[in-house]
Amino acid sequence: MPDRPPRQPVVVRNNTAVFLWGFMAVWMAMLGCFTYIFVRDGGIPQVGMFGPPLIAFFWLCGLGATGWAFSHPLIRVTISPREVVVRERWPWRVRERRYRLGQVAVPDIVAGTDSEGDPYFKCMLALPDGDPLPVAEAHGRPQVEAVRLRLLSALGAA
Repeated sequence: MPDRPPRQPVVVRNNTAVFLWGFMAVWMAMLGCFTYIFVRDGGIPQVGMFGPPLIAFFWLCGLGATGWAFSHPLIRVTISPREVVVRERWPWRVRERRYRLGQVAVPDIVAGTDSEGDPYFKCMLALPDGDPLPVAEAHGRPQVEAVRLRLLSALGAA
């Protein structure tokens, strides 16, 4: 009886955090340039004494939004014949967790809405420690459903 070739690992990535990180990096760079111009030119004549509090407000909001954006990790899930490896990467740290195949389950797709009220779908990987992990998210259900089917196939066939 011929040997079957080893099954290739299934890798699923959720890189939506890249957009958040990039947007906030550009925003903060522009805010830094604007602050430099503000200091160099001695303020904004149209707003008078409200210039420094306005700049401070923009910095406060910018730093808060940057903290929020950088709290979203890049996610990579690798399903091999023996285990599931979940890797979360933030700008300054990485967390990797390993599970046996039977410990991880893929629930149904979670449907919701985005900030503008449009439909938004997420495929959440159910981990044994109770943390749901968004492995796919998009405005179109077919893209998220395709990832879910890949995960179900990899978890069931392994």
